[in-house]
Amino acid sequence: MNNTIPYQADILIVEDQLDNLRLLSNILSKKGYQVRQAIDGEMALIAIETTPPDLVLLDLKIPYLNGYEVCQQLKAKETTSSIPVIFLSAFDQLWEKIKAFALGGVDYISKPYQAPEVLARVENQIKLSLLQKQLKAKNSQLERQLYLTQEVQKFHSQPQVDAYLLHKAIAATSNGIVITDATQADHPIVYANPGFEKMTGYSLEEIKGKNCRFLQGIDRDQPGIRKMKICLKDGHQCNVTVRNYRKDGSMFWNEVSLSPVKDELGKVIYHIGVQTDITERKRIEEEKYRYEASVRQMNQELQELNNKLHRLANLDGLTEVANRRCFDDCLEQEWRRLSRENKPLSLILGDIDYFKLYNDTYGHLKGDDCLKQVAKAMGRGVHRPADLVARFGGEEFVVILPNTDSPGAVEVAKNILQEIRVLKIPHEESAAQSYVTMSLGVATIIPNLELPSKILVDRADQCLFSAKKQGRDRMMINC
Repeated sequence: MNNTIPYQADILIVEDQLDNLRLLSNILSKKGYQVRQAIDGEMALIAIETTPPDLVLLDLKIPYLNGYEVCQQLKAKETTSSIPVIFLSAFDQLWEKIKAFALGGVDYISKPYQAPEVLARVENQIKLSLLQKQLKAKNSQLERQLYLTQEVQKFHSQPQVDAYLLHKAIAATSNGIVITDATQADHPIVYANPGFEKMTGYSLEEIKGKNCRFLQGIDRDQPGIRKMKICLKDGHQCNVTVRNYRKDGSMFWNEVSLSPVKDELGKVIYHIGVQTDITERKRIEEEKYRYEASVRQMNQELQELNNKLHRLANLDGLTEVANRRCFDDCLEQEWRRLSRENKPLSLILGDIDYFKLYNDTYGHLKGDDCLKQVAKAMGRGVHRPADLVARFGGEEFVVILPNTDSPGAVEVAKNILQEIRVLKIPHEESAAQSYVTMSLGVATIIPNLELPSKILVDRADQCLFSAKKQGRDRMMINC
């Protein structure tokens, strides 16, 4: 990295920690940068409005307006939207970086500050900012030159001094300017300015009389080339971007503005091509595209991770039905909703009969498999998306049935008992059947916000107790 910089860039540091503010100011001042300081968001906006800086180093956590809000206001105004912003933060969370870039930040520097990193990131953004300003200035200069050319074409009786100034302006511009003879079949080059020679490496003597296609070599299959052919044929003005090749063989992106020159009868006699080397701009655009693609990929991965975390937080790891936490949240939600709508809420609480004996007889691996099969069978017993099957604890399961009256809940309970019986999982130690069975307690209530939702669970538990007491492998309702 160079120790000196040709341009004393103006940098505004926005940092409320005075030690950090002094450290950054010293690092940048020693390298020749002009440094201004602000310790809060409001002061920063006033400083920027008064004299727009070349670069803003913006801490996230500052008084009055935080760094996100300051950046958002800068990017919303046309006069300050192009000022690059580097965020300053410890960036403990990934979302902080994503939000910083989404709001228009171009880079970030992590705390604690390291001088080599600060200088490298600042110098990179200063160079990019200067390049963009130079490109904008060149475009403005080119527009003025084209306007002058058009005026000369309209008024052939302009004084010689105007023609002399026009010649000097065309010779001085860094843009390449080529004039071809449209009256000849191959449109040969009749003039190229020094800017063209510098851009391509070819002198006027080498290219005079040639068609401009030599700049593409064998790389002729380009949309811009096809568009230019149509414009040349129809005598229209056009703007295209093409891949061109210098004398040394290196490729550069060429933004070409092609304009016809007509005589008094309207016949095209010349074509003027104004060329701008936009290779660096293309590189910046490609980097921006790769960055945006990276951010999109990151957002997608974050969304997938959030979905996975959501599933892990709400599903029982063994049976893959809802866990107790999910059940509690769902019950509270439905309790509040149905109390407003004054509609019934039913709950089925079930317990696998003699499951401890099953585990003791067949082992815990078989017990886990039994729990999985029972959970799936209960899932087949319900049919509405709003119904929730959850593992209540151990060998207990529970089903929430929103907007379901007692007869409807009884039908669901019958379906569940039947689905479990169909499994015919052997259970020789069961006093109820020779296969695994289940006892169910069914309760229905119209929720009331003055009562806790636990009252419905307690009622279903009482019915479950009655079902066990009466021999198991059955259901009891509204005990």
